[in-house]
Amino acid sequence: MLAPMRPRIARTSLLKPALLGSSGALALCGLLACGDAGSAASDGDTRATTQGETGDPECGDGEVAGSEVCDDGADNGVGGKCKADCSGLGVATVEGDAIPFDASPNGRIAGAEVSILEFPDRTVTTGADGKFKFEGLPVGADITLTMTHPDYHPIQTGTHVLPEEGLQRITFQAVTHAIYDALAAIVMVTPDDSKYCQMVTTVTRVGKSIYDEGAHGEAGVVVTLDPPLPAENGPIYFNSSVIPEPGLTETSDDGGVLFVQVPPGEYTWTATKAGAEFRQVRMKCRVGWLVNAAPPWGLQRL
Repeated sequence: MLAPMRPRIARTSLLKPALLGSSGALALCGLLACGDAGSAASDGDTRATTQGETGDPECGDGEVAGSEVCDDGADNGVGGKCKADCSGLGVATVEGDAIPFDASPNGRIAGAEVSILEFPDRTVTTGADGKFKFEGLPVGADITLTMTHPDYHPIQTGTHVLPEEGLQRITFQAVTHAIYDALAAIVMVTPDDSKYCQMVTTVTRVGKSIYDEGAHGEAGVVVTLDPPLPAENGPIYFNSSVIPEPGLTETSDDGGVLFVQVPPGEYTWTATKAGAEFRQVRMKCRVGWLVNAAPPWGLQRL
């Protein structure tokens, strides 16, 4: 004798019609023994049944139901890609400037090709004002910008999670090939761009950035990297004359800090100073690239 049928579970709303046709749904239902009185209902099943009976989806439960387009649970509108009301994916804008290392804050780089590492089909070219802008990017996505130009060493930014408000004043503090070689000579390194990347950032005072005149660094800060590297890789701190000086044990008022000959991978930078709090920096080291998280998106004091 057939077992009595239980009420249909609304959890099948997770199988979006666009991805699973009616015949496929029936086949899957058979495999999962839908309607089998011997199966036990979990707490999640109970909640889903209530949703199905009332017809009111709950935005924030992590399930796509009813008129919901998406649902990232507690991350809706915050760390996820879904809007706070589950009506669709949030999008935001990323914009900034290409600035020469030796001509900041007012210099700009025209004709630079700027791309997004995570969205390689998105590319723009800077005009005479050195500006770039990307619109319609998904909130919650990783964003790493890259810049190439015949006169400058290939450079990329730190990696950011795109917030709802977007990202502004993302800067490339780009160095010419000659400056790149000169800085390497100062720290007595011959960069092996076939195996490693070079990474640099600035520990910055509250409210300061590359757009400000003069020194904007926070002095007396110790910088660490996770995962850690051998001491010969860094940190190498820049002195007040904006020159990397091996032997320094903390930042100067320039705030610059460098790691050299870094194996490819993802790294997190942390700045430490008594009584101070700093934003961490994440970098994706790729062979041959200079990775520079320039102010105001470096190790910014909060």
